[in-house]
Amino acid sequence: MNATTQSSGQATRERLLQAAARIVARDGMEAATTAAIAAEAGVAEGTLYRHFDSKDDLLIASYRQMKQEVFLGAGAGLDTSIAPQERLKLTWKAIYLAYRANKDAFAFGQRFAESALAEREGGEAGRAVARMVGDLRKAGIASGDFKNLPPDLLGGLFMAPISYLLKAEMKGRKWTDVELDAAADSVLAGWRK
Repeated sequence: MNATTQSSGQATRERLLQAAARIVARDGMEAATTAAIAAEAGVAEGTLYRHFDSKDDLLIASYRQMKQEVFLGAGAGLDTSIAPQERLKLTWKAIYLAYRANKDAFAFGQRFAESALAEREGGEAGRAVARMVGDLRKAGIASGDFKNLPPDLLGGLFMAPISYLLKAEMKGRKWTDVELDAAADSVLAGWRK
């Protein structure tokens, strides 16, 4: 396979991943048929099977990619040497802003997480996120700043406000910077000793 063919194949794969996410975000999991995904990606339906074993595998890959882009992208620029309390707030706000900039990613993630495929996905997408939040938790516990609560509980305290605020935004609510800072402070309050 030459470089042009490989590059073209990657571009097609990426179009399929993005098309699946857009359809799910816009119309729900049921609407993400192989025909609809292929049409949205601008390829023949059979092309999907050259890149993925099944529609479910495509949706799982799309979910994993979205999680990686949002969470790892949000955490990439953060200085890990700053105090855990400030880093928590910055991480929370970076993830919120990443989802705000791509509300389709948020809607897709919500719908996927509520589907039967979430269990089949096996939590791979969440493990990278858990590592990032877990490292932050450990640093905060070591410094005496954070409660030593189970990681899943702290993760819930971290993500629930993001979900609430984004759902309200999708219905037309606009949050001010002051309100977002207050939300980040409330997340910190849930973690703080």
